[in-house]
Amino acid sequence: MPKTLTPETLTDLSRLLARHRNRAVIVIEADGTQRPGPNRTVIDVSGIPGFSNITRRGQTCQIGAGATLGGVLREIQGENGLLRQAVSMMANPLVRNRVTVLSALDPESQYFDLATALVSLHARVRVRSQKGGRSVAIDDFLVAAAEGLKSGEFPSAVEFTALDPEYRAGFFRVNPGRGKPTVSASVLARLRRNVAVDPKIAVSSSTVIPVPVPGASRALTRQVLSDNNIKKVAEIAAAEMLEMAGMEEDDPYERSLIEVAVSRAIRRMSETPAGVAPPR
Repeated sequence: MPKTLTPETLTDLSRLLARHRNRAVIVIEADGTQRPGPNRTVIDVSGIPGFSNITRRGQTCQIGAGATLGGVLREIQGENGLLRQAVSMMANPLVRNRVTVLSALDPESQYFDLATALVSLHARVRVRSQKGGRSVAIDDFLVAAAEGLKSGEFPSAVEFTALDPEYRAGFFRVNPGRGKPTVSASVLARLRRNVAVDPKIAVSSSTVIPVPVPGASRALTRQVLSDNNIKKVAEIAAAEMLEMAGMEEDDPYERSLIEVAVSRAIRRMSETPAGVAPPR
């Protein structure tokens, strides 16, 4: 078992990440059961004050990047069940209590679909380095993370404004298995007699990081949530994502995965009472 490093401040963590780069394995309360593999460095972030806190002050909700997915599931407020749906679909209870938000926001993580829900929430990410910190929109952070953050940079917290309780939330994730990338969709909307008002749809595909799909959101606006309308919106979302991916030829398999994710997310949104997460 390699030696476990225990930073006491965010600056300490930045230095360690700069030094160990891709060899770092982030854990919360290392207990000797982790198996990081050869040439890996375990960094236990549980000693950094406030790094795992999940708080709400007024309308601002904040998740420390040291929080586990299980902590998000138990303590999060103001997201009307969206993040709780995402976490419950991504990991079983044992895994949830080991994986941190910091690890999940790595584009190479199998839990990166958390970012799809954060895009719908218009979240902001606090990025920390040895020189200090800054706040960036989730969209900009995801682009930077996909391209590779600078040495020692990492997300230290995620913030979003609490949703109006009238908004309903839906999330769905498709896992093709066999090591293939997952596809996920996140939907927020108010409903008036089964008509979608001000919908916000975000999608992550196997080739595109989580992004809003404005065409699909417009197509759902003021529409009755009928089977036919949901199918049309899912098709528009898939077409948008394939265009963003720059595919010269159609990919029926990728298209079908996106359509399933979007249609199922819309249905979950319509079936979940406003401001309430579905049963876990």
